[in-house]
This record gives sequence, C-alpha cells and structure tokens, in this order.
Amino acid sequence: MPLELLLSLAAAALSAVSGIIVESSPVKRLVRLILETVLAKYKPPAKTYGERLATLTASLAKASSEVDAVLQEMASVAREREKAVKALEDGLATLEKNEQELKDRIALLQNVPLPVAREFAKLVAPAERKSARRDYLLFVSGVVVTTVITIILKKAFGI
Repeated sequence: MPLELLLSLAAAALSAVSGIIVESSPVKRLVRLILETVLAKYKPPAKTYGERLATLTASLAKASSEVDAVLQEMASVAREREKAVKALEDGLATLEKNEQELKDRIALLQNVPLPVAREFAKLVAPAERKSARRDYLLFVSGVVVTTVITIILKKAFGI
C-alpha cells in the first residue's frame, strides 16, 4: 500500500475517534465551561430594566445640573453686560453735559471783542512771569538746601 493511502486512512480514523470523544457529555461540558468562562470576560453583565433606568435618571440629573450651571453663568454675564452698558450710558450723559457747557462758554467768548481779550492778556502776562521767576527761585533754593543738608549729614555721621 502506498504511504499516502495509509496516511489518509489514519487521518480518517483519528478524525472519527476525536469526533466521538468530543461528542461525549463530559467533554462537551468541559468545552462549554471553558467557552463560557472566556466569553464571560468579554460579555458585559446584563443590567435589569431598573438598573438601566436608574443609570439614565442619574445621567439626566447630572446633565440637568450642568445646564443649570451654564444658565446661571449666562445670567451672570448678562447682568455684568447690563451694568457695563449702564455705566457707558451714564458716562455718555456726563460727556454730553460737558459738551453743552463748553459750547455755551465758546458762544460767550465769541461775543467778547478782540481788544478786550488783548487787554486781559496784558494784565495776566506779568503775573505769569512773576510766577515763573518764583518757581525757579524755589527750585534753586531747594537744591541748595538739599546739598547743605547732605554735607552736614556726611560730616556728622560719616556716611
């Protein structure tokens, strides 16, 4: 007999014997136990309707509280913007009042004749020169006094 034929017959016999062994009850139970153990690791545990409902309710409550927080933040921002707009409106009203006062002053000054304005400038000019001379005198005296005090402190304390 050729070797190929002999190997084919041996394979068929081995296949038949392994089929009989696998079909036996103890082996089936063992295979089923192994498969159930392996699949149990990958299969999520089945939740009851009540558990699923409780999970969904908790998720809904969490989402609701997050929406409430966002709404409160939006209300806060709206209040801040309202305050800012109110402040801008108040500032604008003040500026409009100042503008009107300045327009009134300009209107009064436009009616003043030019010779009167020149005379007023002549009267103010000497006082401003005296004021400038006084400021220079005070500045120079301040420098002199500071220098004298510094020299005295260096001599007295050896600083």
